[in-house]
Amino acid sequence: MGIEYREGVVDVEKLAALRARCDFSPRTLDELRQHVEGARWVVSAWDGDELVGLARALSDGASTAYVSSVMVDVRWRRRGVGREIMRRLMTGRSPRLRWVLHARDTARDFYRALGFVDAPSMMWCGRDT
Repeated sequence: MGIEYREGVVDVEKLAALRARCDFSPRTLDELRQHVEGARWVVSAWDGDELVGLARALSDGASTAYVSSVMVDVRWRRRGVGREIMRRLMTGRSPRLRWVLHARDTARDFYRALGFVDAPSMMWCGRDT
């Protein structure tokens, strides 16, 4: 059976399990519910009933989209799942959107291959500052 891609809210317990397999920091189920319900777009990848990949974007739909929580189960990495999730997340949206994200050092080459470029002028405030 191949990977099935879906758009929309996902089961937060399955998301918590995927986050753990991808070495993402743990979140409460309520926090994860806010993550997916507060996103404008959510794309997920499924192997049967198992969630194996996800990305979400927060956006006004017109000028800026912030990509967050991009993750793929280690068993499915380097097989095009992350690339397809990102393609589906970004395709069919306004051509005037600027897509932004924070990338782990180990993921920078992946995002560069998708057309992202380094943005040294970016600033942030809050968590981890």
